[in-house]
Amino acid sequence: MRAGVLSLALALAFPSIPVLARDAAPAVFNFATAPGRLPKNVVPLEYSIALTPDAAARKIAGNETILLDFKEATATIQFNSLNQKLSNVLLDGKPVKSVDSSDDKQLTTVTLNAPARKGRHTLSFDYTGQIETKAVGLFAQQYKTPDGVQGEMLSTQFEATDARRMFPCWDEPAFRAVYKLTVTVPAKWAVYSNMPQTTRKVSGELATTSFAATPKMASYLVEFSAGDLAEISADHNGTHFNVVAVKGQEEGGRAALAAAQQILDDYNDYFGVKYPLPKLTSIAVPGGFSGAMENWGAITYNDQALLITPSSTLANRQGVFSIQAHEMAHQWFGDLVTMGWWDDLWLNESFASWMAARETDLRNPSWHWWEREDGTKEEAMTADAQASVHPIVQHVVNELEASSAFDPAITYSKGQAVLRMLENHMGPDRFRQGIRSYMKQHAYSNTLGGDLWRALDTAGGKGGKGDKVSAIATSWTTQPGFPLVSVAASCGADGKRTVTLTQQRFLLQGLGTGKGHWQVPLQVRSGSGAAKAVLFTSDGQKIDAGNCADTLTINANAVGYYRVAYDQATLARNTRDFTKMTDGDRIAMLDDQWALAEAGAAPLGSYLALASAMGTVQNQRSWEQITGVLATIESYERGAPGHGAFSTYARDLIKPLSRQLGWDARADDTPGVVKLRRAVLTELGAWGDAEVIAEARKRFAGFVADRGSIAAEDQATVLTIVALGATPAEFEQLHAIARSAKNETEIRRYYQALMAVRDPALAKQAVAIVMSDEIPKQAGTVRMALLARLTDEHPQLAWSSFTTNADALMSPFAPFGPLYLAQYVPELFWRALPPDELEAWIKQKVPAELAPQLARGMESARFKHAEQALMRKAADAAIAPKVAAN
Repeated sequence: MRAGVLSLALALAFPSIPVLARDAAPAVFNFATAPGRLPKNVVPLEYSIALTPDAAARKIAGNETILLDFKEATATIQFNSLNQKLSNVLLDGKPVKSVDSSDDKQLTTVTLNAPARKGRHTLSFDYTGQIETKAVGLFAQQYKTPDGVQGEMLSTQFEATDARRMFPCWDEPAFRAVYKLTVTVPAKWAVYSNMPQTTRKVSGELATTSFAATPKMASYLVEFSAGDLAEISADHNGTHFNVVAVKGQEEGGRAALAAAQQILDDYNDYFGVKYPLPKLTSIAVPGGFSGAMENWGAITYNDQALLITPSSTLANRQGVFSIQAHEMAHQWFGDLVTMGWWDDLWLNESFASWMAARETDLRNPSWHWWEREDGTKEEAMTADAQASVHPIVQHVVNELEASSAFDPAITYSKGQAVLRMLENHMGPDRFRQGIRSYMKQHAYSNTLGGDLWRALDTAGGKGGKGDKVSAIATSWTTQPGFPLVSVAASCGADGKRTVTLTQQRFLLQGLGTGKGHWQVPLQVRSGSGAAKAVLFTSDGQKIDAGNCADTLTINANAVGYYRVAYDQATLARNTRDFTKMTDGDRIAMLDDQWALAEAGAAPLGSYLALASAMGTVQNQRSWEQITGVLATIESYERGAPGHGAFSTYARDLIKPLSRQLGWDARADDTPGVVKLRRAVLTELGAWGDAEVIAEARKRFAGFVADRGSIAAEDQATVLTIVALGATPAEFEQLHAIARSAKNETEIRRYYQALMAVRDPALAKQAVAIVMSDEIPKQAGTVRMALLARLTDEHPQLAWSSFTTNADALMSPFAPFGPLYLAQYVPELFWRALPPDELEAWIKQKVPAELAPQLARGMESARFKHAEQALMRKAADAAIAPKVAAN
């Protein structure tokens, strides 16, 4: 599952888990001892499920026959169910003694008249259930097409524990089984599932379609979609590919159809196990959920994550490819081989995220994708620098709390970064050898982390004692946080440099108080030389590090998931020769020096010196990092005496680059330059650059007269700059543009720009628009994003609107609404009211078991208050000498 706005965590408490002993054998999967609530004495082998959904009545009528393996004689059968009523329950054709279904426990217990013998038996029953109106189980998704036609389709969203909403089942990942699905729906509808259709019989206005049997797989991977849908398709290297969308929108899937073929070729080669299903369907769902879901052979996507329109930008196209690469990686990591329990969800998500980034970079080298992924790594490190954070492997007591594992920062982004670091340390060939061994050994089965580490250990690390991949990996996956590596360099008489290394846990608050120790795979580069792999295991470790006259990087190419603090002399040398360093090395320096300044461990001036040393080097990620930091400080300075001086400083810093880039695209623009130009202009507009604002207004006037006058790539920049200082008349023009959006891509772009208004009266109008029916139902998750845009300039107004409409705003995110409230609302609305009042309001709205999430959210909110006070002082101190000099 791709992490969307709300792939959120629900966890119990996240204690610091001690690192495993270096020589301890990692735990491996065993079905009999796998966690879960369901007993292991009765195991499903094959389901035959016949469904007749009634979309209008929101009801399901079903019949189910399950082939079971009784591991021992027993008189009870227990499985998962929710909102269902079972009838005509038979075992081997004979009535059972009793059936007890509990929605509170999400369990059905069937009691037999006498114990059934060990061996195979058949359980059958009829049942009724419900079609959901939110993206859980089988749900009905309403939508409006660009030409205004109202429609509705059915689709499924089962991960983690919602297959039981569509059909009673053993809904835990260890219970793999074969699924045979038959559905009866209106004959005018198209239907899709994991496997190809085998039969279709029309009877009046209804059609009954059967699908081929699936491979053995987990219940949460079953998929069914139906509606007024159309497709485009292709056959390639023995696999049938199709992209499905609401009829009339299927042509938007052309890019995705081509990419799927390319990605599958690469993955077949990389994994050494060919994709085993005969077809791969990609289904564009208009709304319902954010991101996508990796159902085996029938991946569902929010349509904005799959379809490209003439209004799409480079960022839209990049998003489609990278999300496809993530979901298709799951066809191996998650589908072919499935984690044994939700503790090890990272075996699915971290690997899919890493593989997707690898594939996106491989096939689109001009995108410099690993540099772009540094941004997601930094988001993870910010979350991971909290005292209340959890490790990658986090304990999940039962499947009802499985949502605890879906933490985008840690499970996805940290996990991805750690895997990249491990691959880099082992070498890509050895790492791939281990992955291939893992896939072949565990195909159609389940695993724990230990199964993977064994495969990688067998493939071989660097070879020395204590350099086993399993020992390194467990230090990163079983304890929270990450290290700050401190570097102290000394020079010999011959000019050779030796560095002494120490480590401590990095915390944004309380640096020096954290506990933890890591085996750190360093990448050491001196000057322009090749990076050298070094495993840092103990404080005081000394390494040779080139010549003292050269720059020094301990995290070459920003591959490592750790911070680095250099001694003053080394930092000064790196700053002086900053433009001589590689792009990746500069990025690592900028990331770390800013983090140290945030933690109060380095003066802000040391970071600003690096930013100034960039000159006009056109590297997208470096400048996005710099403009992001400057924008953060500028927002903190608003309302303070130093705001004007800092805004002037920020403009002066990036203005030379902006003049070099200009406004208009050039034939030799790289993708990075295209995006960099827009980022720099947008920030200059936000910081009051008169020249940029004037040019934006000129171009906006042309756009009002002719919507073709500004390319899609440039529209958000121009409209946002104008919106910031919009007059009432300009606001009406912006609003008219938003209302005239031809598709959801434009809706998202234009309404986001509208939310940038700074005028308080216009902001009130913007808030009203957020909750109006101008936003189509399928774009319900957009409302929260629009409101979030207002929190920076109008925090109290945004908070008032949120509290008034909290239920409606949270509804599209079910079942994660309470989690969002607990963990992310504090970080979003930290400016709106004092932390204690904010916490008290949220406590009244969320269950008590979400206390750990609320603690994390409030830690973020309180840190922002502290950071604002720190940065105002630090910025004033750093900028004052420059103001005086001018």
